[in-house]
Amino acid sequence: MSKFNDFFSNDPNNDTDAYNENSILNQYFDMIKKHDYSYMYSDDSRWYNSGDRSEKQIMELIHILCTIVRVDAERLLEDSLYEVNEQYTDGLTHKTIRGWFDAYVENVNDIFVKPNLQ
Repeated sequence: MSKFNDFFSNDPNNDTDAYNENSILNQYFDMIKKHDYSYMYSDDSRWYNSGDRSEKQIMELIHILCTIVRVDAERLLEDSLYEVNEQYTDGLTHKTIRGWFDAYVENVNDIFVKPNLQ
């Protein structure tokens, strides 16, 4: 593999490539599980800024996964909704996740996933 022009490894077992699909997916799912979905309601600018940075990083990973790696955006949305339990009675968690996918999935609100009952 050329160390200058290749961003992604063709070998899924290659853990040395920081940009392989599995490492990006793992990073993405770790981030959405830890994300503070209510950061925008915080009066503390430190919490707000931290949540805003986290959300921007998540959206960058979605963009990379959907446009460069070419994962199926609808499937990624379904998996995301399944992996992250709804944390609020008003549906804020899943509304936020669906919002991240507006540019990649038509009719994001039509995606229904059975609740993760872990």
